[in-house]
Amino acid sequence: MSKMVLAIDIGASSGRSIIGSLDNEKITIKEIDRFSNGPNKINEVLYWDFSKLLSHIKKSITKAEKYGKLNSLAIDTWGVDFGLIDKDGNMINQPVHYRDKRTMGMIDLVTKIVSKKEIFSQTGIQFMELNTLYQLFSIMRNDSFDYKNSERLLFSPDLLSYMLTGNMVAERSIASTSQIYNPFKKTWSYNLINALKINEKLFPNIVDSGTIVGNYNNVSVIAGCGHDTACAFAATPVKENKKSAILSSGTWSLLGCELSQPIINDAVLKNEFTNEVGANDTIRFLKNLNGLWIVQELRRFWNEQNISYTFDDLVKMANKSKPFQYFINPSDESFFSPGDMAERIKAFCKKTGQKTPSSHDEIIRSAFEGLAFLYADTFSSLENLTNFNFEQIHIVGGGCQNKLLNQMTANAVGIPVITGPVEATAIGNILIQLITLGEIPNLIEGRKIIEASFNNEMEIIYPKSHQLWKEALKKWKILSRSI
Repeated sequence: MSKMVLAIDIGASSGRSIIGSLDNEKITIKEIDRFSNGPNKINEVLYWDFSKLLSHIKKSITKAEKYGKLNSLAIDTWGVDFGLIDKDGNMINQPVHYRDKRTMGMIDLVTKIVSKKEIFSQTGIQFMELNTLYQLFSIMRNDSFDYKNSERLLFSPDLLSYMLTGNMVAERSIASTSQIYNPFKKTWSYNLINALKINEKLFPNIVDSGTIVGNYNNVSVIAGCGHDTACAFAATPVKENKKSAILSSGTWSLLGCELSQPIINDAVLKNEFTNEVGANDTIRFLKNLNGLWIVQELRRFWNEQNISYTFDDLVKMANKSKPFQYFINPSDESFFSPGDMAERIKAFCKKTGQKTPSSHDEIIRSAFEGLAFLYADTFSSLENLTNFNFEQIHIVGGGCQNKLLNQMTANAVGIPVITGPVEATAIGNILIQLITLGEIPNLIEGRKIIEASFNNEMEIIYPKSHQLWKEALKKWKILSRSI
């Protein structure tokens, strides 16, 4: 009898619970619950509501058990965020959202104590103000009640697992997003921790992906890949004999590849790539990019103005608009915080000496094209830094359903794009659990099973008009770097 597992996949805007099992050499999945997620603003601080998330998880477990015996569960979430635990084992406060402003200016303060080059040599992680390192330094610097009374730091998926099992660990993939983990020594970067006078007792033992950390109601709780992108990479059906890049497309876009060892040098630092840990202690060599967040914010803001668009509507609108009229760089800092993205796109165009888009069609077209150009530019850097000539790009995650953006990406990069599976994050979560339970022997075999299981939702997209896109990319590079 096949074992049933539960993947709890929680993103920055929503969560879903999906049961999975191995039946006749194919993975079958079924979504049993979906719930919203997002920040709450209290006294100008953005918090997550982990009490609500825990309630959703427990409800999902109850629902799953209606389908049969539940053998295990694993939780994956976004990276970097954490909760603090006091000496009595209680969460001191709800975790703070990575988009909160508490980290503004923290990179400058930290790098006055330890240089960027030294931090990067120890961690190999891209410098972003939302990283755990700068969140933690900000609360330490402010001598906050939370910091002074904390005994342990737990990352989001580990915190939720702790709430279920009472056991505190740090799963390796999620720990690696912090910029406090050393991928060479495979432990916390204690040199960095001590140099910044952070309390090293805060950091729990690190465990590998696929470790059983405890039980909840006779269900094994597994630390799978706690980081959602690590799960998505694990589920990507790359071929052993092909050089494949991977693009996890969602609110964030993460473009990179899988390596056996980190690449840490001046060129990687300059190009802002990162070395995060994946399944089986592999390295996800990638760059974190602003993704469909811009499109999501455009839709949200317009809908608040009583101009209701579906995502399909936005794609149709972009298709109607003339190409290569307005060029934006989605990685510009003006596009990272919530707000009126349409006005920010106009401001970017004005600042870079362009005409400004006037219609919603033109605005959304510029957003999609901007993402495709950003992917192409990042892809070029990826090949240079790895010395690989990639034959294809696998696009996974919710964004792989956006056929327009996928076609634009193939056009801009100039190589085939393979899309799917859609639920890559949850499938990767399920895969790691099934490997842990002995249902699947290893990751290589697991990827073969995934390809066979979800072949019907995968598609190969070939580039069109690549030369035109190549010329337009040159213009995008000039304009995007002129600020």
